[in-house]
Amino acid sequence: MYRIIGFFMIPAFLVGTKYAGEFQELQVGARASAMGGAGIAQFNDPTVLYFNPAGTFFTSRSAHVMHAENFAGAVKNDFGAVVLPRGNMSLGLGIQYVHTSGIKLTTLPDTTLDPGSNNVPIPYDTVGTSDFLFYINGSKGNERFSVGANIKVFYRNLNAITGYGGGLDLGVAYKLDYLRIGFAIRDFVLSPLVWSSGLKETILPKIALGVAPIIHLKAINSTVAIEADIVKMIDVDGFDVNLGFEYGYRDLLFGRMGIYRGDYTLGIGLQYGKFSLDYAFMAHPDLDNTNKVSAGLRF
Repeated sequence: MYRIIGFFMIPAFLVGTKYAGEFQELQVGARASAMGGAGIAQFNDPTVLYFNPAGTFFTSRSAHVMHAENFAGAVKNDFGAVVLPRGNMSLGLGIQYVHTSGIKLTTLPDTTLDPGSNNVPIPYDTVGTSDFLFYINGSKGNERFSVGANIKVFYRNLNAITGYGGGLDLGVAYKLDYLRIGFAIRDFVLSPLVWSSGLKETILPKIALGVAPIIHLKAINSTVAIEADIVKMIDVDGFDVNLGFEYGYRDLLFGRMGIYRGDYTLGIGLQYGKFSLDYAFMAHPDLDNTNKVSAGLRF
Protein backbone atom coordinates (compact mmCIF):
# COMPACT_ATOMS: atom_id res chain seq x y z
CA MET A 1 0.00 0.00 0.00
CA TYR A 2 1.28 3.48 -0.79
CA ARG A 3 0.70 6.62 1.21
CA ILE A 4 1.32 10.29 0.53
CA ILE A 5 2.44 11.71 3.84
CA GLY A 6 0.64 14.83 5.00
CA PHE A 7 -0.42 15.77 1.43
CA PHE A 8 3.22 16.37 0.47
CA MET A 9 3.77 18.85 3.29
CA ILE A 10 7.21 17.49 4.20
CA PRO A 11 9.87 20.21 3.65
CA ALA A 12 11.61 19.78 0.30
CA PHE A 13 15.19 19.52 1.45
CA LEU A 14 15.08 16.91 4.18
CA VAL A 15 17.30 13.87 3.73
CA GLY A 16 16.16 11.55 0.94
CA THR A 17 17.33 8.32 -0.67
CA LYS A 18 20.09 8.74 -3.24
CA TYR A 19 19.04 7.80 -6.81
CA ALA A 20 15.57 6.66 -5.69
CA GLY A 21 14.01 8.68 -8.52
CA GLU A 22 16.15 7.38 -11.39
CA PHE A 23 13.19 5.55 -12.93
CA GLN A 24 11.77 8.99 -13.87
CA GLU A 25 14.86 10.00 -15.86
CA LEU A 26 13.94 8.54 -19.26
CA GLN A 27 12.97 11.48 -21.48
CA VAL A 28 9.56 11.67 -23.17
CA GLY A 29 8.66 13.20 -26.53
CA ALA A 30 10.76 12.82 -29.66
CA ARG A 31 10.95 16.58 -30.25
CA ALA A 32 12.50 17.49 -26.89
CA SER A 33 14.63 14.33 -26.90
CA ALA A 34 16.11 15.23 -30.30
CA MET A 35 16.90 18.69 -28.90
CA GLY A 36 19.17 17.30 -26.20
CA GLY A 37 16.37 16.64 -23.75
CA ALA A 38 15.82 20.39 -23.43
CA GLY A 39 12.12 20.86 -22.72
CA ILE A 40 11.75 23.17 -19.72
CA ALA A 41 11.04 26.23 -21.90
CA GLN A 42 9.39 24.53 -24.91
CA PHE A 43 5.59 24.71 -24.74
CA ASN A 44 4.74 22.97 -28.02
CA ASP A 45 2.87 19.80 -27.07
CA PRO A 46 1.49 17.83 -24.07
CA THR A 47 4.90 16.30 -23.27
CA VAL A 48 5.69 19.61 -21.55
CA LEU A 49 3.82 18.39 -18.46
CA TYR A 50 6.74 15.97 -17.90
CA PHE A 51 9.30 18.79 -18.15
CA ASN A 52 7.47 21.83 -16.77
CA PRO A 53 3.90 21.65 -15.40
CA ALA A 54 3.33 25.36 -16.13
CA GLY A 55 3.99 24.93 -19.86
CA THR A 56 0.65 23.22 -20.48
CA PHE A 57 -1.05 26.60 -20.18
CA PHE A 58 0.56 27.68 -23.48
CA THR A 59 -0.20 24.38 -25.22
CA SER A 60 -3.22 24.06 -27.49
CA ARG A 61 -5.89 21.41 -26.97
CA SER A 62 -4.03 18.32 -28.08
CA ALA A 63 -3.04 14.71 -27.46
CA HIS A 64 0.38 13.09 -27.78
CA VAL A 65 1.75 9.54 -27.77
CA MET A 66 5.32 8.26 -27.83
CA HIS A 67 7.15 4.94 -28.07
CA ALA A 68 10.86 4.62 -27.35
CA GLU A 69 13.33 1.76 -27.68
CA ASN A 70 15.97 2.76 -25.16
CA PHE A 71 19.49 1.34 -25.20
CA ALA A 72 19.01 -0.82 -28.30
CA GLY A 73 15.58 -1.96 -27.12
CA ALA A 74 16.63 -3.17 -23.67
CA VAL A 75 14.19 -0.72 -22.05
CA LYS A 76 10.84 0.23 -23.58
CA ASN A 77 9.38 3.63 -22.74
CA ASP A 78 5.79 4.55 -23.68
CA PHE A 79 4.06 7.84 -22.93
CA GLY A 80 0.70 9.40 -23.60
CA ALA A 81 -0.81 12.75 -22.57
CA VAL A 82 -3.67 15.10 -23.29
CA VAL A 83 -3.97 18.83 -22.52
CA LEU A 84 -7.36 20.58 -22.26
CA PRO A 85 -7.15 24.39 -21.97
CA ARG A 86 -10.16 26.32 -20.78
CA GLY A 87 -10.26 30.04 -20.13
CA ASN A 88 -7.38 31.15 -17.94
CA MET A 89 -6.42 27.61 -16.94
CA SER A 90 -5.49 24.26 -18.42
CA LEU A 91 -5.87 20.66 -17.30
CA GLY A 92 -3.69 17.76 -18.36
CA LEU A 93 -3.43 14.00 -17.91
CA GLY A 94 -0.43 11.80 -18.64
CA ILE A 95 0.74 8.23 -18.27
CA GLN A 96 4.20 6.74 -18.69
CA TYR A 97 5.03 3.04 -18.87
CA VAL A 98 8.65 1.88 -18.63
CA HIS A 99 9.29 -1.83 -18.99
CA THR A 100 12.07 -4.33 -19.56
CA SER A 101 11.99 -8.01 -20.45
CA GLY A 102 14.39 -10.89 -20.92
CA ILE A 103 16.19 -10.47 -17.58
CA LYS A 104 17.74 -13.84 -16.81
CA LEU A 105 17.84 -15.17 -13.28
CA THR A 106 20.75 -17.55 -12.67
CA THR A 107 21.83 -20.06 -10.09
CA LEU A 108 24.92 -22.18 -9.48
CA PRO A 109 25.10 -25.92 -10.11
CA ASP A 110 26.68 -26.18 -6.66
CA THR A 111 25.40 -23.40 -4.42
CA THR A 112 27.92 -24.29 -1.73
CA LEU A 113 30.83 -23.16 -3.95
CA ASP A 114 31.83 -19.83 -5.45
CA PRO A 115 31.23 -19.33 -9.18
CA GLY A 116 34.13 -20.37 -11.40
CA SER A 117 35.11 -22.38 -14.46
CA ASN A 118 33.88 -25.55 -12.75
CA ASN A 119 30.78 -23.92 -11.29
CA VAL A 120 29.38 -21.72 -14.06
CA PRO A 121 26.08 -19.87 -13.36
CA ILE A 122 23.12 -21.23 -15.33
CA PRO A 123 19.82 -19.43 -16.10
CA TYR A 124 16.69 -20.89 -14.56
CA ASP A 125 14.08 -18.21 -15.34
CA THR A 126 13.44 -15.06 -17.38
CA VAL A 127 11.62 -12.11 -15.85
CA GLY A 128 10.78 -8.47 -16.55
CA THR A 129 10.17 -5.22 -14.69
CA SER A 130 7.68 -2.40 -15.16
CA ASP A 131 7.04 1.13 -13.91
CA PHE A 132 3.80 3.10 -14.25
CA LEU A 133 3.63 6.87 -13.69
CA PHE A 134 0.33 8.78 -13.71
CA TYR A 135 0.20 12.58 -13.98
CA ILE A 136 -2.65 14.95 -13.15
CA ASN A 137 -1.68 18.43 -14.31
CA GLY A 138 -3.10 21.88 -13.73
CA SER A 139 -1.84 25.30 -14.85
CA LYS A 140 -3.11 28.86 -14.75
CA GLY A 141 -1.91 32.16 -16.16
CA ASN A 142 -2.23 34.89 -18.75
CA GLU A 143 -0.79 35.51 -22.21
CA ARG A 144 2.74 35.91 -20.83
CA PHE A 145 3.08 34.10 -17.50
CA SER A 146 1.82 30.85 -16.01
CA VAL A 147 2.22 28.60 -12.99
CA GLY A 148 1.46 24.90 -12.83
CA ALA A 149 1.67 21.68 -10.84
CA ASN A 150 1.61 17.93 -11.36
CA ILE A 151 0.29 15.46 -8.84
CA LYS A 152 1.93 12.09 -9.57
CA VAL A 153 1.27 8.53 -8.55
CA PHE A 154 3.62 5.73 -9.50
CA TYR A 155 3.74 1.95 -9.23
CA ARG A 156 6.93 -0.08 -9.56
CA ASN A 157 7.11 -3.82 -10.18
CA LEU A 158 10.67 -5.15 -10.06
CA ASN A 159 9.44 -8.77 -10.11
CA ALA A 160 10.97 -9.64 -6.75
CA ILE A 161 9.44 -6.59 -5.06
CA THR A 162 6.77 -3.99 -5.76
CA GLY A 163 6.33 -0.42 -4.59
CA TYR A 164 3.93 2.53 -4.62
CA GLY A 165 4.52 6.24 -4.26
CA GLY A 166 3.61 9.74 -5.30
CA GLY A 167 4.97 13.23 -5.72
CA LEU A 168 4.39 16.85 -6.59
CA ASP A 169 6.03 18.83 -9.42
CA LEU A 170 5.89 22.63 -9.67
CA GLY A 171 6.74 24.99 -12.52
CA VAL A 172 6.56 28.53 -13.85
CA ALA A 173 6.71 29.65 -17.47
CA TYR A 174 7.21 32.99 -19.22
CA LYS A 175 6.45 33.46 -22.91
CA LEU A 176 7.40 36.30 -25.24
CA ASP A 177 7.30 36.42 -29.03
CA TYR A 178 11.06 35.78 -29.25
CA LEU A 179 11.86 34.16 -25.93
CA ARG A 180 10.62 31.37 -23.66
CA ILE A 181 11.76 30.89 -20.05
CA GLY A 182 10.83 28.03 -17.75
CA PHE A 183 11.66 26.93 -14.23
CA ALA A 184 10.58 23.62 -12.72
CA ILE A 185 11.10 21.59 -9.56
CA ARG A 186 10.35 17.90 -9.86
CA ASP A 187 9.40 16.17 -6.60
CA PHE A 188 9.19 19.52 -4.83
CA VAL A 189 8.68 17.76 -1.53
CA LEU A 190 10.17 14.42 -0.58
CA SER A 191 8.21 11.94 -2.67
CA PRO A 192 7.58 8.72 -0.74
CA LEU A 193 8.22 5.30 -2.26
CA VAL A 194 6.96 2.40 -0.12
CA TRP A 195 8.04 -1.14 -1.03
CA SER A 196 6.18 -4.38 -0.35
CA SER A 197 9.10 -5.46 1.84
CA GLY A 198 8.35 -2.59 4.23
CA LEU A 199 11.32 -0.51 3.05
CA LYS A 200 10.57 3.20 2.62
CA GLU A 201 12.51 5.53 0.33
CA THR A 202 12.14 9.19 -0.53
CA ILE A 203 12.90 10.93 -3.81
CA LEU A 204 14.80 14.20 -3.63
CA PRO A 205 13.97 17.24 -5.80
CA LYS A 206 15.37 17.99 -9.24
CA ILE A 207 15.65 21.66 -10.23
CA ALA A 208 15.78 22.90 -13.84
CA LEU A 209 15.97 26.29 -15.55
CA GLY A 210 15.38 26.59 -19.29
CA VAL A 211 15.91 29.52 -21.66
CA ALA A 212 14.82 29.30 -25.31
CA PRO A 213 15.26 32.15 -27.82
CA ILE A 214 13.02 31.93 -30.90
CA ILE A 215 14.33 33.51 -34.12
CA HIS A 216 11.89 34.13 -36.98
CA LEU A 217 13.51 34.25 -40.42
CA LYS A 218 10.59 35.54 -42.45
CA ALA A 219 12.65 36.07 -45.60
CA ILE A 220 13.13 32.31 -45.96
CA ASN A 221 9.91 31.19 -44.20
CA SER A 222 11.90 29.62 -41.39
CA THR A 223 12.15 29.59 -37.61
CA VAL A 224 15.13 28.73 -35.40
CA ALA A 225 14.64 27.64 -31.80
CA ILE A 226 17.54 27.25 -29.38
CA GLU A 227 17.24 26.02 -25.81
CA ALA A 228 19.64 25.61 -22.91
CA ASP A 229 18.50 23.79 -19.77
CA ILE A 230 20.52 23.85 -16.55
CA VAL A 231 19.54 20.80 -14.50
CA LYS A 232 20.54 20.15 -10.88
CA MET A 233 19.85 16.83 -9.15
CA ILE A 234 19.90 17.44 -5.41
CA ASP A 235 21.42 14.02 -4.69
CA VAL A 236 24.21 14.32 -7.31
CA ASP A 237 27.26 16.59 -7.31
CA GLY A 238 27.45 19.23 -10.03
CA PHE A 239 24.82 19.93 -12.68
CA ASP A 240 23.99 19.12 -16.30
CA VAL A 241 23.56 21.53 -19.20
CA ASN A 242 21.34 20.19 -21.99
CA LEU A 243 21.46 22.04 -25.31
CA GLY A 244 19.03 21.87 -28.20
CA PHE A 245 18.65 23.38 -31.69
CA GLU A 246 15.71 23.24 -34.10
CA TYR A 247 15.34 24.56 -37.63
CA GLY A 248 11.80 24.70 -38.98
CA TYR A 249 10.78 25.41 -42.58
CA ARG A 250 7.27 26.76 -43.17
CA ASP A 251 6.14 25.14 -39.90
CA LEU A 252 6.14 21.95 -41.92
CA LEU A 253 9.57 20.29 -41.84
CA PHE A 254 11.96 20.33 -38.87
CA GLY A 255 15.55 19.32 -38.26
CA ARG A 256 16.88 19.01 -34.72
CA MET A 257 20.07 18.30 -32.83
CA GLY A 258 21.39 18.63 -29.32
CA ILE A 259 23.59 17.45 -26.48
CA TYR A 260 22.12 15.48 -23.56
CA ARG A 261 24.43 14.74 -20.62
CA GLY A 262 27.39 15.05 -22.95
CA ASP A 263 25.99 12.75 -25.66
CA TYR A 264 24.64 13.96 -28.99
CA THR A 265 21.04 13.75 -30.19
CA LEU A 266 19.45 14.12 -33.62
CA GLY A 267 15.93 14.19 -34.98
CA ILE A 268 13.46 15.22 -37.64
CA GLY A 269 9.82 16.29 -37.56
CA LEU A 270 6.81 16.76 -39.80
CA GLN A 271 3.77 18.90 -39.07
CA TYR A 272 0.81 18.84 -41.41
CA GLY A 273 -2.35 20.63 -40.37
CA LYS A 274 -3.27 19.44 -36.90
CA PHE A 275 -1.06 16.35 -37.05
CA SER A 276 2.62 16.03 -36.11
CA LEU A 277 5.12 13.19 -36.34
CA ASP A 278 8.61 13.29 -34.80
CA TYR A 279 11.65 11.03 -34.56
CA ALA A 280 14.65 11.25 -32.22
CA PHE A 281 17.98 9.44 -32.03
CA MET A 282 19.94 9.60 -28.76
CA ALA A 283 23.47 8.25 -28.62
CA HIS A 284 24.93 6.53 -25.56
CA PRO A 285 28.52 5.24 -25.60
CA ASP A 286 28.00 2.61 -22.88
CA LEU A 287 24.35 1.50 -22.97
CA ASP A 288 23.87 1.71 -26.78
CA ASN A 289 21.55 4.03 -28.67
CA THR A 290 17.90 5.05 -28.21
CA ASN A 291 15.22 5.61 -30.87
CA LYS A 292 11.97 7.48 -30.17
CA VAL A 293 8.87 8.14 -32.26
CA SER A 294 6.12 10.59 -31.27
CA ALA A 295 2.79 11.56 -32.81
CA GLY A 296 0.53 14.43 -31.86
CA LEU A 297 -2.91 15.73 -32.77
CA ARG A 298 -4.50 19.11 -32.05
CA PHE A 299 -8.27 19.10 -31.79
